Amino acid sequence: MAAFLARRLLLAVGVLVAVTFISFCFVATKFSAICTSAYTPQTRYPPLAGSVRDAAILYWHWLKSVPQGHVGDPCGTTTLQPFWESVGHTAMLIALTAVIVVAFSLLLGTLAAVNAGSALDVVLRVFSYAAWAIPSFLLALILQAIVEWATVHHGFRLFPISGWPGTCPVSVFYTTPACGHPTGIHYVGSLFTHTLVPALALSLAFVGLHSRYLRSALLVALHAPFTTTAYAKGLSRRRTVLRHALRNSLATFTSAFLLDMGAIFGAAMAVDWVFRLGGFGMLFIIQINGVGGGDGPAYLDAYAIENLLAFAALFVLGAAFVSELAVGWLDPRARVR
Repeated sequence: MAAFLARRLLLAVGVLVAVTFISFCFVATKFSAICTSAYTPQTRYPPLAGSVRDAAILYWHWLKSVPQGHVGDPCGTTTLQPFWESVGHTAMLIALTAVIVVAFSLLLGTLAAVNAGSALDVVLRVFSYAAWAIPSFLLALILQAIVEWATVHHGFRLFPISGWPGTCPVSVFYTTPACGHPTGIHYVGSLFTHTLVPALALSLAFVGLHSRYLRSALLVALHAPFTTTAYAKGLSRRRTVLRHALRNSLATFTSAFLLDMGAIFGAAMAVDWVFRLGGFGMLFIIQINGVGGGDGPAYLDAYAIENLLAFAALFVLGAAFVSELAVGWLDPRARVR
């Protein structure tokens, strides 16, 4: 098992280094990191790195700077404080989404499997296909419009239209402290009310998808010999499904769900932008927008962009690594000796 973990970690580190190096070289050689205070529309800044060799030196400088809590920005403007704040906001959104997806996928997938071929199964199938067909950002806009309509016309103010607790969106590109910061249990409740609707918008499509994955895996388990043996021993249908068939199907469900975390992370960026949560999506759009001179090219901060891309790659690779560990724990047959 130790050798298996070592190989997977080595592979993950290699992929992470390759992805971050290639992305940094592209941004550093095609764009430039500039000081916005010194920028004028008539100025044309050269690339940050003139060659791949120069970019490799700057990449190593960036790599050494990250563990120290800062990055090597020649303009002195790039810091990790807004980065970690945005990661925290997105982490809250993804965590709540994961709870919703797992809970409802298990419920709907199990109901569909034990009632296969029934009217309930057909209804759940239609729901799954419809949910997966609606993009998360579109569903976010729809739910936001519903919340706004309920707030304006009926005074229903339980769920905010947008924003993060303690901040009010004042611009398309940034937020400032302006609403008063709740504390203690009030802050926890405010976090829940601010993120529940975005989490519902983000989770609905994945509930539809993963409930179908679970249904398929559970149908296979319900027709397996061990299920027949359990019935022959006099076990009840409920105990057979929950203690044997469902448990056997969890490896497939868990693997698919964790491997899909990259898609959830990408969709979370769009939902974050719609609801102005100040998370990873808003920060990424701000940074990738850069500063341009009218019809000229945009100038990006290669260091800030690299922080975002590196974290996204690390998140996806980490989810894939945890997926392999979870499958090995749930299904002994998948363990590497």
